[in-house]
Amino acid sequence: MPCNWLKRTLPLLAVAPLVLAAQQATPSEPSGPTADQVYKNIQVFKGVPAKDLIPSMEFMAASLKAQCSFCHDKDDYSKDTRAKDTARKMILMVRDINQRHFGDRRGVTCMSCHNGHESPSSTPAPEGLKFRHDRLTGRVDPNDLIKKHLAAVGPDPVALVRTGTLTTPPESEGKDETKPLQMIQAKGGQFVVSSDGDKFGSDGSHIWRNGIVMQDEPAAIFDRMGRSWRGQDAFMGLDNLSATGKETVGKSTSLIIRGTRTATGSTEELWFDEKSGLLTRFVNRTPSTMGTVVSVFDYLNWKTVAGVKVPMKIVVTFAGGERWVMDFRSAKVETKVDSKLFAPPQ
Repeated sequence: MPCNWLKRTLPLLAVAPLVLAAQQATPSEPSGPTADQVYKNIQVFKGVPAKDLIPSMEFMAASLKAQCSFCHDKDDYSKDTRAKDTARKMILMVRDINQRHFGDRRGVTCMSCHNGHESPSSTPAPEGLKFRHDRLTGRVDPNDLIKKHLAAVGPDPVALVRTGTLTTPPESEGKDETKPLQMIQAKGGQFVVSSDGDKFGSDGSHIWRNGIVMQDEPAAIFDRMGRSWRGQDAFMGLDNLSATGKETVGKSTSLIIRGTRTATGSTEELWFDEKSGLLTRFVNRTPSTMGTVVSVFDYLNWKTVAGVKVPMKIVVTFAGGERWVMDFRSAKVETKVDSKLFAPPQ
């Protein structure tokens, strides 16, 4: 437990020793003393057996992975606090849900939403992804991070061609499927990705897959997969930029900026390696009437190819945990490219 059980229990037991002694003097009472008979300032646990209070407190603390002082005044556990008032409302809400929908059984508990966090998340996200980051030390200009990234990746080539493999989850039960992969990225947002008969791309204006022009979020999903993050125009359309924090993954620290993309109504986070300046992660959050959908793009194994930096591995992780892994074995820069490559097949 986050704090010592005995240290928590003694202050609570000390608030009403006379009442407790009186109750113990009548052991013939089968139900035993209630929480409001033993402890001070009991509101939502009135009528509940006193012996149930401490286990209930421990359960709530474990569900939030919080210390006692998160809700209680350490000098007076019976004193009202803002957090304690919120906890009371939550307890009543959970009871109401269970009474209405689960026949008064514990179908829903604190753990159902909090799941080990003080603030419950309403957004399904890939494992390990945090939305609240460590604070930055000093002022960070988002535009400076973008400029540093562009300087680090080097010149924007006419076209960048990579070949390798694409590994995706099986459509039904079984092992992940690995297929040949080719990705061609060009200026103006043009790209085409081919993998064992599956083909999607963009001519800079339209997103298509297997000859069908896509719209709305399906189009946006494949557009994100094809982004090159090369050249200043790659960052156009990302508004209201702000530096939001930093994260340490392994031995590397990333500085994080956030912005809104008006075209899709989504929020985007860009993680830049503090030392190299290279983009290491892109997090997209797309709202819906039911909630927010999160996807993560990790750019790994940056290598220098013909004077430009290239990520030789891209891992796309969707909200449900499914992953597409683009593992490139070779890369080359082209000085000429036929624009017909990026047009939807007729």
